[in-house]
Amino acid sequence: MMTNPVMQPTGREVSAEAFREIRKSGRANAYQRRILEELTAGPMTRNQLAARIQRPLSSICGRCTELLDADLVTVSGTTNDKPARQLLVLTDKGRVLAHGEEVGDAKAD
Repeated sequence: MMTNPVMQPTGREVSAEAFREIRKSGRANAYQRRILEELTAGPMTRNQLAARIQRPLSSICGRCTELLDADLVTVSGTTNDKPARQLLVLTDKGRVLAHGEEVGDAKAD
């Protein structure tokens, strides 16, 4: 009797599936909101945000990229640390959303 080998998903496939699940569950928007709320206190690095929100850096980096792409946050400079880290700040659009409007797909035009 011949059996077909069971293929294991690649790491990239597992990550993509996890990302789809986070987006579908709404947790991505919740993390985006938390990041925006934290940035109302002033410029922070992704590492600082991860520590304040108590989430893995990998979760925070993806949400920060989405917020950068949506023009809700911007890079204001870098730290003097080695390695240097980007400092993120709210844009005007991000400030509006951080103060109560829905993050969703960045509909604060």
